[in-house]
Amino acid sequence: MTMNAPGPTLFADAVHAVAAHHGVRDKDVVPAPVQGQVNLTVFLGSELVLRIPRTTGAADKLAKEAQVIALVRDAGVPTPELVRHDSTRRIADVPYMILQRVHGATMAEQDPEPMIHQRTLASLGEILVTLHQIKRKAVGPVSSIPEPFAFSPTELLGELVRAGEIGTAQHDWLLDRFTLLQPEGPPLANPILLHRDVIGSNVMVDRDGVVIALLDWGCAEWGSPARDLVGLPIRSLPDLMSAYRSASGTSSASADREGDHTLERDALWYHLYLSLARLLKRRSTSEDRNWAAPRSATLLDFLAFTSDTGPGPWRSLLHPTALS
Repeated sequence: MTMNAPGPTLFADAVHAVAAHHGVRDKDVVPAPVQGQVNLTVFLGSELVLRIPRTTGAADKLAKEAQVIALVRDAGVPTPELVRHDSTRRIADVPYMILQRVHGATMAEQDPEPMIHQRTLASLGEILVTLHQIKRKAVGPVSSIPEPFAFSPTELLGELVRAGEIGTAQHDWLLDRFTLLQPEGPPLANPILLHRDVIGSNVMVDRDGVVIALLDWGCAEWGSPARDLVGLPIRSLPDLMSAYRSASGTSSASADREGDHTLERDALWYHLYLSLARLLKRRSTSEDRNWAAPRSATLLDFLAFTSDTGPGPWRSLLHPTALS
């Protein structure tokens, strides 16, 4: 194995020690072609994946994943089987995790053909409904899974004003949009388990576009269901929402007839909040940026989506008449 990238070189001894312990020859140890910033990922042969956290915080997330994986697999959520999580540092001088390898492509790499993409969203919606059957009241507290995060549009908009990203007029207009969508914010009375990082690179699909696994549970937390519907570009939301509602037993058509667009309001609320929060992050300097890397990308995506005259309630939810 050639380990010439900064991450792999730093952990080369640990990788070789773990591989040897699991009977994997050096020639079958290959760094994954795409590396994240949190964990080093290495293929051990064709059936195992090694993950080594890069920081202490990442090690804590890896320990959380070990607990969450068992929970979601028991519920029927497709995710790679945990082979070993070792924080003892007896085999290597770092904590590590080994997972069964899932063979396929990520949603970010898949064929952009519309029918395949729609099939992916349909199966993803069904999987998220299965995941969201895991409720904190039934499971009880899990030490590694955080309590629901307290989102505050008032605080966020105040920070944006102080940072010079928006002015007082924009502050007041945006606060009105949050009020139109959900005056109190999405409900958290009975929080469910969230993946909380449902982005294209964490969704594995087969050649037909069917989702075969959700990856990376390091961000899992308790919260509101709509929080898991907003990780993809917002143009995917109608199809994902339709699949989610169908799997939940309530179609989008029946929601339209009954005027119950609570889930849609929640999703737009999170999209707007998270899009604005990105304006406070550092500017991306990566040469290999994804579509959302520019700080304003998701906000502009949101504005384009909600100004469209396409089908569905989305545009109307941001108008005062939608409160009736």
